[in-house]
Amino acid sequence: MSVARQIQLAVVPQYQKDEVMTTQSDGAPCSYVFDESWDYSGMQQFGSRAKHTVPFAEIDASYRRDIQKTLAFIVKGYHKQYGEHATLSQVDGWRVGLVRLRKVLQSSDWASLSDDRFFLKFEKNLEFYTQINKLSISTISRMLTALNKLNEACLCERNVDGRKWRGFVIREVEQHVAIPISMYQKLIAEAIKVVETYHPHRHAINAVQLEAESIYKEESDDSSKSARHQAAHHRAKRRFNKLSHNIPNFQVKRNGTEVGRINAACAVVVLAFSGVRIGEMTSFSKDSYEEKGANRIPILKGAETKREGRVIHETWQTHSIAKDALELAFDATQFKREQYEQDNNQRLLRGEISPDLYQRGVRRISCAFLSLGKGMGDVTNYIELGLASKIYSFGKSIGLVATQEDVDEFNRLNPTREGQLKVGGLLPKLSPHDFRRSFAVFFKRYGFGSSTTIKFQYKHCNINMSDYYANNAQLQAMEDILLDSDLLELLNEVGIQSGVDIFDEIYNESTHLAGGGGERIAKDKLEGLRSGEHVFMSREEIELLVRNGTLSAVRLPTGGYCTNATCSRLCGLDGFAAEKKPCDHQVITDKQAKVILRQNKRLIEAFRAMNIGDPMMNSILVAQKQKIKLNEQLIKDFDLNFETFSDKVKGTIETVEV
Repeated sequence: MSVARQIQLAVVPQYQKDEVMTTQSDGAPCSYVFDESWDYSGMQQFGSRAKHTVPFAEIDASYRRDIQKTLAFIVKGYHKQYGEHATLSQVDGWRVGLVRLRKVLQSSDWASLSDDRFFLKFEKNLEFYTQINKLSISTISRMLTALNKLNEACLCERNVDGRKWRGFVIREVEQHVAIPISMYQKLIAEAIKVVETYHPHRHAINAVQLEAESIYKEESDDSSKSARHQAAHHRAKRRFNKLSHNIPNFQVKRNGTEVGRINAACAVVVLAFSGVRIGEMTSFSKDSYEEKGANRIPILKGAETKREGRVIHETWQTHSIAKDALELAFDATQFKREQYEQDNNQRLLRGEISPDLYQRGVRRISCAFLSLGKGMGDVTNYIELGLASKIYSFGKSIGLVATQEDVDEFNRLNPTREGQLKVGGLLPKLSPHDFRRSFAVFFKRYGFGSSTTIKFQYKHCNINMSDYYANNAQLQAMEDILLDSDLLELLNEVGIQSGVDIFDEIYNESTHLAGGGGERIAKDKLEGLRSGEHVFMSREEIELLVRNGTLSAVRLPTGGYCTNATCSRLCGLDGFAAEKKPCDHQVITDKQAKVILRQNKRLIEAFRAMNIGDPMMNSILVAQKQKIKLNEQLIKDFDLNFETFSDKVKGTIETVEV
């Protein structure tokens, strides 16, 4: 190698086979430098789904040892420099980066990267390699980190501008899917239906599945040869079909498909009503549900290890249906839990696992969502790792297909996936993390709730617009509650994008505008047109104004938008007109006028159902009528067909018409 300047570089040691890389919690050796994997189960805590090893088996054998030696040198140097062990996620990231660098470099001569002329050629190869292999930004970032670690370890002298390397990536990063609202509602409704149907039968499901396991074991004894084993399988299946139970629409199957379908519905409910990550959800037991405070606010409490191997306790506001979902998933699979407990104990006794891995197994077995594999030989993780495919299959089974309205909304919510959803087609994907983004969209756009940290979408500070905001204020006041900061950031960003959509609708899409704020905006636009001004605002211009706080809006659950960031009114109350004076900041668009019309139809139906002359109902009926008439005033100038409401409250003398 020809290096342009004199530098003192380190040399990777020639480690012996007995060089210890990881230890058990008691300090005993666990993994050695040239093992096929490094086991970190005794050195840090892990989330329920997180892997506990750094793997090497799939690395090309011709340079696997070079990668292991280099990584060992970096890891030991990190410990010496910082006085603490690198986490598994750090080490695994360095491993991935080193392997990619090695493939581009086509040697393990890290020092050659110090040569300027050689490095120019290396970067050209890297650009070609990145585009041919369609590397992601995350992979390039790992390569950059690995190069920095080589530099820190004095294995090469090279600093790189990360922006240049990231510029090699030509593939656009696709967002997780935000599900269109009508499809989202159908999915949740069907999942809730499954939970409500089977929750009363959860113990019966467990009992009949346990009986099926007993039948299979009985028939399989002494059936070692394949022919005899096949016959035993058919005998067991016939006996399964004869098992008696009162569980509706439930077929006993040992392969877990029926229970898996129920568990998928339970997962949809928990994900949709909390916004948790899949790893957090699969750490829940049926005891994770609690109700806090005088108002008994439903919450889910979980523990995850997302940050440097430390346990992070977090809390999510939820709905009481999540309690039933967790109980159903947990109690219906108790038969598997008992099998897994026995398996975990036997593995420890046989010396197949360390005490650290045994304790990890105990934690996993306590989760609500267990793996439903056929037998113990193919199950080592105990928890369900295939929920993503099961959730997608659940959506497919209920006929979750898109309308034109769904397609239009999908393209608006998912600009990086525009065109992926077709009319009459299925969602391009439906993963657990898609529920996290969909939760944020539903939460912010459709009044599922709010957070006092976010202040409505991004700027509104009043929390009294409707009673569904009260729970968050009380939760915030509880010192033992920690909110999911990443979810708050996601909610905030969704709020910004929601604001952009709202003002795009107000300024650019709607033909008519009503309400105090709408009339003012319409007047300003008209005067601007008369004077020859440009009144159209691009989404980029709107986003800038939303982010700097110049524009602020919140979607009211009763229809329309509030554009007053310091609003203290109660416009969000459904069914009643909270204040007689019209709001100066309310904006009604063409789309929102249709929402208000639908609301009025529901109010009229409710009014007529209650209007039976009962004096106890008079005050409610008068208030409802006032709301109906005010709604009519808001939408009278829109091109909507409706009959003017003129019913009278029976048993009263109305002196003033609203």
